[in-house]
Amino acid sequence: MIVGAQASGAPNGLRRAVFSLERLQAACYSKRLTDSPTATGGASVTAKTKRRLLIMCLALGVGLIGIAATIHSTWPNNFAGVFLNERRNREANIRALEWRITQETEPTGQAFYQAWLAEEKGDLDNAIRGFRSLRDAAPPGTGLHLTSSLRLGLAYGRNRQPDEELAVYQELMERYPGPSRLSQATYHLRRGERDQARRLLDDALARDERDGSLGSDRQFVLSLRAGLGPEPKDKSSNSP
Repeated sequence: MIVGAQASGAPNGLRRAVFSLERLQAACYSKRLTDSPTATGGASVTAKTKRRLLIMCLALGVGLIGIAATIHSTWPNNFAGVFLNERRNREANIRALEWRITQETEPTGQAFYQAWLAEEKGDLDNAIRGFRSLRDAAPPGTGLHLTSSLRLGLAYGRNRQPDEELAVYQELMERYPGPSRLSQATYHLRRGERDQARRLLDDALARDERDGSLGSDRQFVLSLRAGLGPEPKDKSSNSP
């Protein structure tokens, strides 16, 4: 429903809503990263830590979806209320990330959450440097390489560097075809480029039928694609 409207119709509100959905996707990748000890260089993650992190990610997800829905339904009349809710959500995320850093024993894990914390605090230059350093150091094909790449792209986007953001996602195409197409699609949605997003999502779903490259993100992609509706007919075919 949120992405079904034309993004250019509500330049700031709806684009921020779609951006929130993209951040939710990246947060889910981040949870998977911490659930896999080998993804952070062998650092063990206790059951208690996993529960705390799951609560943090669920809170992040629910908060982002709520913000997106509220922006979509009340824009622009309730912008002040949306802003206050978003600020409270960000403050909760910051507290959760600060706690998570204290639980990390591996330098790689600490660096990842410190970069994420810098992003939440609005220190985007440091966030970009942190995620880029992690991505460059991580072996391709690992969870850390994918997750740090996704968060690097998001940080570029928040820093108003769209060309750099898109380039990050495109670089993932060969090794991570599903996540790459999904991230590119949400990028185009934020810019109001619905046809490009629709094609990327269709391509991702068709490829997933062959190789399962979307993994657990398939349902998310299906929902996103359903919101865009069918591809419009060629206008020339309707002419007399």
